[in-house]
Amino acid sequence: MIAKTLKYFALLTILLFSGSAIVSSQLLQEEQFLEGNWKFSIGDNEQWKNPDFDDSQWQHIRVPGSWESQGYNDYNGFAWYRKTIRLDIIPDHDLILRIGSIDDADEVYINGKLAGKSGGMPPNTQTAYDKPRLYTIPNDFWKKGDNIIAIRVYDYYNEGGIIRGPVSLNTNLTNKLLSLNLSGTWKFTVHNQRGAEQIDYDDSDWSEIKVPAYWENEGWPGYDGVAWYRTSFSLPSHLANEELILLLGKIDDEDKTWLNGTRIGGVSPGATRSSLARGLNGSYQAYTTLRAYKIPQSLINTYGQNTIAVRVVDSGIDGGIYEGPVGIMTKEQFERFKKMVKKEPSYFDVFWEWLNN
Repeated sequence: MIAKTLKYFALLTILLFSGSAIVSSQLLQEEQFLEGNWKFSIGDNEQWKNPDFDDSQWQHIRVPGSWESQGYNDYNGFAWYRKTIRLDIIPDHDLILRIGSIDDADEVYINGKLAGKSGGMPPNTQTAYDKPRLYTIPNDFWKKGDNIIAIRVYDYYNEGGIIRGPVSLNTNLTNKLLSLNLSGTWKFTVHNQRGAEQIDYDDSDWSEIKVPAYWENEGWPGYDGVAWYRTSFSLPSHLANEELILLLGKIDDEDKTWLNGTRIGGVSPGATRSSLARGLNGSYQAYTTLRAYKIPQSLINTYGQNTIAVRVVDSGIDGGIYEGPVGIMTKEQFERFKKMVKKEPSYFDVFWEWLNN
């Protein structure tokens, strides 16, 4: 008992004086560097998100950098940023908009379409100043030629604006390994739902949510507890005889996952040691564990729809399927993926192993 107590004391000391490494399942390759001059205006107008809005009379502002440090001293409230970028070719994959920090809350629009948001706007203000932004932009948001990125920001205290970089547009290299990309719009509801894992469950009255994203940023701020995700897909014919892996990226905190009504995986504090996902990043923390579940060939419907249902339990702070890749890989692609994201165990992981043995 004394030895165990001493171990926990040592663990607490390590946590206080060193950070535990968290591996990212997203390997980003920069496509466009977006730091520098942006168009800027204080105030708030819904029309400012539209690509055809004339912003020629707006001021310029340096990004990143607080607006207080650039002539807008002590201003708290709404402001908008706009930038025109050119794409000579429409990408055939999702892109990731990366922004280091925005104080306090934001909404990001690409050519007038909402691509992501963080924090809370009035009347339900909630800061997200300390959270890096990684917004997945579907390829159908873009067009050949000029594209408009418009960012609505609300600041209610201290500094305001896009205060830290990097600010860039990126390709997630791990997504290129997916045979079937399942990121995008899923069905979603909070609280427990009896039978929601079944194929014939009626989810027509559920809400829609972007995946991957924290559900707090998608309209459920402050919610902790049980929630359900559902989506359907058709399997491409060339994958019919392949060994397949379902990737669900990272989930905060715990999950149970079904395919066509049969449980195929899940991660919880007591199950991470035996999960397929456990071996990817050496972490026992459920919310940092990469989800990867083998799909039994007997479960796949090769001629019709297949249904994925995920029950998520969030114990506090953020929740949901929050980081990709989300989709299906072949076994060969999965082995390549593991090599791309594998890291050496952190000091925290090694110490946790010793603590529990």
